[in-house]
Amino acid sequence: MEKRQKKAKTYSLQKSDASAMVEEAALKYETLGVILGGSKTVKTDLTGDFDLIALTREGIKKSTLKSLSQYLGVSMETMSRLLPSSYRNIQRKDDDELLDTLKTEKVLELAALTQRGIAVIGNKVAFSEWLHAPLPALANQSPLDYLDTSFGIQMVTRLLGRLEQGVYS
Repeated sequence: MEKRQKKAKTYSLQKSDASAMVEEAALKYETLGVILGGSKTVKTDLTGDFDLIALTREGIKKSTLKSLSQYLGVSMETMSRLLPSSYRNIQRKDDDELLDTLKTEKVLELAALTQRGIAVIGNKVAFSEWLHAPLPALANQSPLDYLDTSFGIQMVTRLLGRLEQGVYS
């Protein structure tokens, strides 16, 4: 029997392509850090997904949650509704107190959605307005109404993708 040899396909990136990808990824995580309040609230530099996993496990400060709520233009009461927590429970925490893993993960998901939304919509103010506006694609409810679950965040993210592609939504 004759053995068949498979030729391995090789893919190469030119140096300029690779450095552009690295710069784009660095900008992505830098922007995410800004949305979370910058170095005031997130002490470690965010350079990749491993940093986000470590941050989720460690927990973020309540002040990071405050920064995100200010960035989005929503109250802390609204933010607590988006988390698996009561407003009173969030109020009791000191600004330097760490949130648990589930709340931290939710805050990071919301920050990533915010980053994506600003990139698609164009700027922070326009994204905030879009977030509060009732949309036909969401049964005339606002995207904010769906951000209390992971499935809702995914649905709003897909909607942003449709907008980015020019699909009427």
